[in-house]
Amino acid sequence: MFLDAVRRRNPGLLRFAALLHRSGVIPPNTFVFDRGAVRRNAERLAARAATLGLGLYYMAKQIAYDAQLVAAIRASIAGAVAVDWMGAEALLAQGATVRHVGHLVPVPLRLVPTLMTQARPEVWTLLDLEAAATINRAALALGRVQPVLLRVNGGDFFPGQEGGFAPEEVLTVAQAVARLPGLRLSGVTSYPCFTWDEGAACYRPTANLEALIASAERLRSAGFAIEQINAPGNTSLSVLPLLAQYGASHGEPGHALTGTTPEQSLGSSEEEPAVVYVSEVSAQLPGGQALAYGGGLYARAHARQALVGESPEELEERAPVAVRFPPPQFIDYQCLLEPPPGRRLPTGATVIMAFRFQLFVLRSYRAVVEQDGQGSWRLLSLTPPAWQPASWLTDSSGIKDDERDAH
Repeated sequence: MFLDAVRRRNPGLLRFAALLHRSGVIPPNTFVFDRGAVRRNAERLAARAATLGLGLYYMAKQIAYDAQLVAAIRASIAGAVAVDWMGAEALLAQGATVRHVGHLVPVPLRLVPTLMTQARPEVWTLLDLEAAATINRAALALGRVQPVLLRVNGGDFFPGQEGGFAPEEVLTVAQAVARLPGLRLSGVTSYPCFTWDEGAACYRPTANLEALIASAERLRSAGFAIEQINAPGNTSLSVLPLLAQYGASHGEPGHALTGTTPEQSLGSSEEEPAVVYVSEVSAQLPGGQALAYGGGLYARAHARQALVGESPEELEERAPVAVRFPPPQFIDYQCLLEPPPGRRLPTGATVIMAFRFQLFVLRSYRAVVEQDGQGSWRLLSLTPPAWQPASWLTDSSGIKDDERDAH
């Protein structure tokens, strides 16, 4: 369980998040990020990739492109991959370097010239030849040659992420790209290339990876200089050696940066857990059950437990309670808490969970915190700014206005 990993490996984050909520500094539906842990995870990933001769593009959609966190990541991993044009805009607006565009979501044709002008990406992924013509015109207008990747369709895509070229098509497509003077074929990519086998508790290559490697070899045999074999999907400290083993050149870490890779559910991930979700008991139900505020209850999170208490000490000492998210076809207004017989969960109590998430599709607050060398925690940012409670509602055991940077 992700919650167990946080309790064991980053208890200071859990306690400070609870303190922030009890004192009214952060509202329910807030993801609290440990920037120091995110920075250390990025450093570990960059160092491991360097020893294996791999390149990395970081993925920031799951953290909603938060500027505090992106800055921490950029210190070790210089370039980003943008899942869509909106992600590219968010990254470019804060001065980040966007090196890969067009992969999961193609860039709208009318926005291609603007994005190419602003980002000048290292690689641009093609899903069809119609887009190639537009990208070619934009590159020629800027007097540059745009390196491109062909997205290889290995038949193992998630719904809504289809598109690309079958392995038997790549040579014909590559020859068509070679006739466009503004483009240069740089390599191939696909997604996901590695998946988590929960039963075996290990990462396994997908059919996409097999098709990707076969396509690269076919192109090389035909004389194309394939510089990049980009194989994202669960890119983490555990997967980086697999990327090298299978002949890939690049990976794209996302959840590894926050320590929310699938193996963290077993507590065996090398990455530090760097985030918790803070909510609050919103109402009592007959039979002892209770509700907690939602807004960030990602449908694929598989969260099973929550800590509930009216103080950081109670949260640390009491056993977790069972939690049930609403089915994905419903809006996540609230979730259900199921305490054991005899335990009451009072309205207003703090609720803390840990699970996988995608902030760019949620409606949550995000708080970034950090611990200094002396062990003191401080709140760096809260986005968007939240209403502050009346002074008489502030818990005396919490943080006073003039003490928020001292904890």
